[in-house]
Amino acid sequence: MFDAAFNLRSSTIKTLDESQKNSFGSLANLYFGFPITKKVKFSSGIMPYSNVGYEVNGDQVIDNVGRMVSVYSGSGGLNKAYLGAAMSPFKNISVGVNMSYLFGNIVKGHANTFPDSIYYYNTMVRSTARLSKANFDFGLIYRKDLTEGRFFQVGLTYNPSQKIDGKSELIAYSYKYNASQGMEEVKDTVSYETGFNGVVKLPTAVGAGFMVGSTNRWLAVADVKWQKWSEFTYLGNDPGLKDNLQVSIGGQLRPAIVDMGKYYERINYRAGFRFEQGYLELQNTRVQDFGISLGVGLPMKKSRSTMNIAVEIGTQGTTDNGLIKENYIRFTIGAALQERWFQKRKFN
Repeated sequence: MFDAAFNLRSSTIKTLDESQKNSFGSLANLYFGFPITKKVKFSSGIMPYSNVGYEVNGDQVIDNVGRMVSVYSGSGGLNKAYLGAAMSPFKNISVGVNMSYLFGNIVKGHANTFPDSIYYYNTMVRSTARLSKANFDFGLIYRKDLTEGRFFQVGLTYNPSQKIDGKSELIAYSYKYNASQGMEEVKDTVSYETGFNGVVKLPTAVGAGFMVGSTNRWLAVADVKWQKWSEFTYLGNDPGLKDNLQVSIGGQLRPAIVDMGKYYERINYRAGFRFEQGYLELQNTRVQDFGISLGVGLPMKKSRSTMNIAVEIGTQGTTDNGLIKENYIRFTIGAALQERWFQKRKFN
């Protein structure tokens, strides 16, 4: 089986007084899996693990200087490449383990600019952290087949707390902004430091899921995941995050009982709901995330493969207490190829 998907996210970020539109695209997942034996299966893939993307502006007037705008920004993130194996040591029970390699860069910047003055140079302090480390996570599934093609399945996942090695560099410089060319013109490098080694501690995570359905007809699923972000540290700094809770429910229905009939009857129709109690608490207010999704799995002609399309509409945060709220729409398109690639033909 081969599965690949891409996301396109469009959002509006707003406060009580202002709003800003953003959009970006990213890889959602890319993985490949196949059976080794009847009871042993293998998979590998790559996907985003975390993303950093923000820009916060602060505006003030300084006596004898004029207007100063402070810009705090962050970009980058971590990616996850993994090799996984699963086996069924007992009837109805499967266990699995993934060996993952996390890698990526996180860039944070703080700029002070003076838009009303030609006599003051702008300043920038930018730090770059390069992170990488191998780690492991584990899973357990119990599946019970019932009558008339029905089944139910229960799963558990465990990600132990991991420490990722990090190397960072810090640069500070003064500059003027050339509006005609759209670029910074550096005047002087104030400081440049490299070789700072540190550790990023990732949180322990525990997940559980339940699925009930009828083979190739309908599914109903529920998942919950808890992450101990209160133990997270970033290169020796504790940002004071809160533990995170995610809950999602969803379902899938295909009208056709067998792979025959009209095309719209062989489409998988999907819907879901997601809630997240985020790890940020600002102004004594927890940042929450809600999302509702709809999607379809379109069968390909003369194939077991499908084209998957989904849209999620959600909101994150609040404008209460001077905070920021984001309304977003995320489009996902992908393909799941389920062909018999490694079976020897008996007839030419």
